[in-house]
Amino acid sequence: MTNRLKNKNAIITGSAAGIGFETAKLFGQEGANVTIMDISEEAANKAAEKLIKEGIIAKAYALDVTDYNAVQTQFKQAIEHYQGKIDILVNNAGIADFGSVDNTEPNLWQRVMAVNIDGTYFCSKVVLPTMLEQGSGTIINCGSVAGTVGIPGMAAYCAAKAAIMGLTKQMSADYSGKGIRVNCVCPGTVATTAMGQQLLGSDTSAATQKKRLSKYPIGRFGEPKEIANGYLFLASDESSFVCGSSLYIDGGMTTI
Repeated sequence: MTNRLKNKNAIITGSAAGIGFETAKLFGQEGANVTIMDISEEAANKAAEKLIKEGIIAKAYALDVTDYNAVQTQFKQAIEHYQGKIDILVNNAGIADFGSVDNTEPNLWQRVMAVNIDGTYFCSKVVLPTMLEQGSGTIINCGSVAGTVGIPGMAAYCAAKAAIMGLTKQMSADYSGKGIRVNCVCPGTVATTAMGQQLLGSDTSAATQKKRLSKYPIGRFGEPKEIANGYLFLASDESSFVCGSSLYIDGGMTTI
């Protein structure tokens, strides 16, 4: 522990498990007070309990990021809990699904968009008045390599992540001069998470695994903590001159 986030108040969405949980844990180890927000109340509470047992100050809220009224209510409670001060928002919540444009049903398209881009917009919109009033803060969005390269059969996901990356740049243009930095983390495949398993599918044969890994010059998939380390860098003062950037943590996947 180096106290890189000492006394900072952080909200991380989609943080009951996977990358979000590792981020909350790492932030807490670095001195932050962390707020777990997840669509599952039970999972959020269990995640917070794990952190508290490790000596981390943590609080949990159930949140569906696609419900603007719920976002307003839960963020208000979290902000009040921290006496009106929020330093960090990580818009980590996201979902993926499969389908090309011709065979993706509108309701599926809308759901992927709602969780990924609407959720990012809703949470940012609700936290920004507090950050603007205090004249400081950092917002970190979750993009993806899918926002840069075309992935067959993932039309909605690619579109949503590209939108998040564009929104990151636009928000940075609006708010950098007001003390609020906005950046984006773009992970490659993290095989051990629920989303990673979904993306990789059920075929775990050696031939399929070799084909998948061939897209990663480093020769392996990522680990949750490796993505969390990127979030930590962007949340800390070490990235004080980093605004509107997309940080690729992808084992070189987007270089080839």
